[in-house]
Amino acid sequence: ISGGAKDLVKRMLEHDPKKRLKAADVLSHPWMREDGEAPDKPLDSTVLVRMKQFRAMNKLKKVALKVIAESLSEEEIRGLKEMFKSIDADNSGTVTFEELKNGLARFGSKISETEVRQLMDAVST
Repeated sequence: ISGGAKDLVKRMLEHDPKKRLKAADVLSHPWMREDGEAPDKPLDSTVLVRMKQFRAMNKLKKVALKVIAESLSEEEIRGLKEMFKSIDADNSGTVTFEELKNGLARFGSKISETEVRQLMDAVST
């Protein structure tokens, strides 16, 4: 396990809440950014890239991201829920391949069906 990963986890698990890293600090930690800055593109492209990267991450990094997700603000959670609802056309609570493909197209994404399939596979495993 790299020194950067150890440093991040140690700082996330700080017993004193005043000294513990906030979600924004975790996201800006060098270990989280070692693959480079997130591209300044529309959300749909960023989501696609990040979901693919999430699949490839090691278990420790996945746990760190889950901790961050639990720290999202109510406003951020509402935004994600609204996005999900807009893609979930039949209101089933799940997103099918077709719903994701159509939803991303509505948001202006120009990804291929193969990439949509890869995205579905990435989040299903």
